[in-house]
Amino acid sequence: MRTPVPKLIHRPSRSAPAALLALLLLALGSLGIWLLGYHLITGVWPQRAVTTLQAISSASFDSRWVLIIAGVAAVCGLAMLIAALLPGKFDRVAILQDDLPGQTAVSRRDLATLVKNQLEQIGNIHSATVRVHHSRVDVTAFTDLDDLSALNEVVSQKTDEALRTFQPSGITRSRVRIRQTN
Repeated sequence: MRTPVPKLIHRPSRSAPAALLALLLLALGSLGIWLLGYHLITGVWPQRAVTTLQAISSASFDSRWVLIIAGVAAVCGLAMLIAALLPGKFDRVAILQDDLPGQTAVSRRDLATLVKNQLEQIGNIHSATVRVHHSRVDVTAFTDLDDLSALNEVVSQKTDEALRTFQPSGITRSRVRIRQTN
C-alpha cells in the first residue's frame, strides 16, 4: 500500500500583508509603550503627543489631510486584501518526473542556476542570466562575438536540451536573448 504523494505546496500569499500589518502594529505598539513609559517616569504626557492628539481631534472629515490619509489607508487595505486572497505561485518546481513514487523538486532559483551552468559551457558565452517564470525560462547571454544569430541558435538548443534533461513541471518553452558586450 502506497501513501499518496502530496502536491507541491504553494508559497503563502499572505506573507506580504502579514509583514506590513506586523510592522504597522509594531510601530504603533512601540509608540504606545514609549508614551506610557514617559508618562510613568515624568508624570505628564509628552507635549508633542498632546498637541498631535489635539490636532487630530480638531480635524474635520472634510479636511484635505484626513481625506488623503483615509485614501492611502483604503488603498493599502485593498492591496493587502487582494494579496491575501490570491494564491501564491509554487515556490518549487518538480523535475525529473518518472514513474517511481515520490517527487524531486528544486527551487526556481536553483533551476535557473542549473540551466545557467549548462549555458556557460558554451565557448563564446562570458556570462548568462537565467530567470524561471511560470511556464517559461528567460535567458540572456553575453558575448563579444559580432555574429549573434549563430550563437542565438546554439544557446537556444542548449537551453532546450537542459529543459529536456531536467523536465521541469509546467515549464514548456524558453526565450533566448544574446547581448553583445563591448
